Amino acid sequence: MHKAVRILVLVLAGVLLASPWYEAVPAWPLFIGFVPLLYLGDKWIKENRRWRYTFFSVFLAFFVWSAIATWWICHATVGGGIFAFFVTAFLMAIAFQLSHSVRKRFGDRMGLIAFVAIWIAYEQFFHNSEVAWPWLTLGNAFGQEVKVIQWYEFTGVLGGSLWVLIGNVAAYYAVDSYLKKESRWCWFYVVLFAVLIAAPAIYSLSLFHSYKEKGSVAKILVIQPNIDPYGEKFSGMTNDQQVDLMLDIAEQGVTADVDYVVTPETAIDDRIWESSIDQNFTIARFRNFVDSHPRVKWVSGATTLRLYDVRDTVPPTARKYPMQEGYLYDRFNSAIQIDTTGDYQVYHKSKLVVGVEMMPYPKYFKMLERLSIDLGGVVGSLGTQQNRGVFVSHDKQFAVAPVICYESVFGEYLAGYIRNGANLIFVVTNDGWWKDTPGYKQHLSYSSIRAIEMRRSIARSANTGISAFINQRGEVLDSLGWWKRGSILGTIKANTQLTFYAVYGDFIGRIATLVSALFLLLLLSRVLMRKKSS
Repeated sequence: MHKAVRILVLVLAGVLLASPWYEAVPAWPLFIGFVPLLYLGDKWIKENRRWRYTFFSVFLAFFVWSAIATWWICHATVGGGIFAFFVTAFLMAIAFQLSHSVRKRFGDRMGLIAFVAIWIAYEQFFHNSEVAWPWLTLGNAFGQEVKVIQWYEFTGVLGGSLWVLIGNVAAYYAVDSYLKKESRWCWFYVVLFAVLIAAPAIYSLSLFHSYKEKGSVAKILVIQPNIDPYGEKFSGMTNDQQVDLMLDIAEQGVTADVDYVVTPETAIDDRIWESSIDQNFTIARFRNFVDSHPRVKWVSGATTLRLYDVRDTVPPTARKYPMQEGYLYDRFNSAIQIDTTGDYQVYHKSKLVVGVEMMPYPKYFKMLERLSIDLGGVVGSLGTQQNRGVFVSHDKQFAVAPVICYESVFGEYLAGYIRNGANLIFVVTNDGWWKDTPGYKQHLSYSSIRAIEMRRSIARSANTGISAFINQRGEVLDSLGWWKRGSILGTIKANTQLTFYAVYGDFIGRIATLVSALFLLLLLSRVLMRKKSS
């Protein structure tokens, strides 16, 4: 194949894989996005191409995919965005290359099974490592087509990835049979492809129309203050001015039967010491609002701090406290619930954005914290917590999963809240860093996926859009769009039943990881045997 044609085919693959991450494009191109790469892989085996050739060829396709789908990262940091494109493409190329090596040594059938297993294992890794970036998980592309993914309540998002990968294998065999003029097999694989795509979608449609929402009704007021994170949030407006704005919006929208008021991530930027929350002036202002509306629980994003004595066992994220010798402190991106009981429930964001809120493995690479990107004045690795904290109402009727921004991308992580008793999900976020791009729309669609996986209704408060209510079928019931200031008032239901996925999490990823390990052991043994015989 001519070099220019090969490059064109690789770019085409990248475009096909990237296009579903745009709002106006359906997810279906994903079912053929890998076919050009699988076709080229067959040719490279016949041409006996070395691994460097195949690796860097597919790297180009995956870099195109990553760059087209997530270019909006560069609004926050150009260097960080380009680095993210490279790392994502590099890891994708490793996954493809490993399966290609199995295919080269053990044939098409085993090689394509390895392709499916290793790719899902790669996605599982990207969900759970400290360099987690699962944004381009294949199953995420269906977040705007919720009617066809209702079965995610059983499989989670990796079930969608499995669907896509098996579809690509069937499509590849159909194309391969056509090129070899094997018409009988070609039609067989065309029919198989159609059945593989249609059957889960049809089953999902039946689930969608038969599912009845469950649980007690909660009335929620979601606040969207619409404060520019670049020019106002952390520099142009004082914390008091921002609090004035949110309280004014809340007073205009609250009614006597509102159960919760929800405000965005870092809505309170007042550096609250957790040992003396009740003495904080901003907290006192929200407490006054709650006292005036005693039915209301106020849930808000906040920046909190915790002090440690150097003699204590402290986490690796702790840093020296400059105001007092012999003490250290941690910073947290937190959520807090304020109600009339006087007890403050606090949760610390624990799935942190790499390069912004944390550096991977801070115990070993603490010196790299100074390289963190400053988005909001909190630089260096933030503190986290082990358990998924749940905000429980004083009457025990409602239990809220306080999901902070990036955490909403991780299905199995959210399942931890549900197993801890959460019957509602609140997502508090600030998507304004990416400006008016596909980024914040993609992020909203992932909340729809979480709603289906957990069968939990979601109230989403975003600083600059999109704030929304999402029901247990993943439908957006009401929303407040980009660059709009105000509130939305709505009712959602607090389901207490556990889905199969909430109980068992990413079992597909764990099975795929085990199968991949067996393939890699088989591959390693073949390489060692060849070296021994030579």
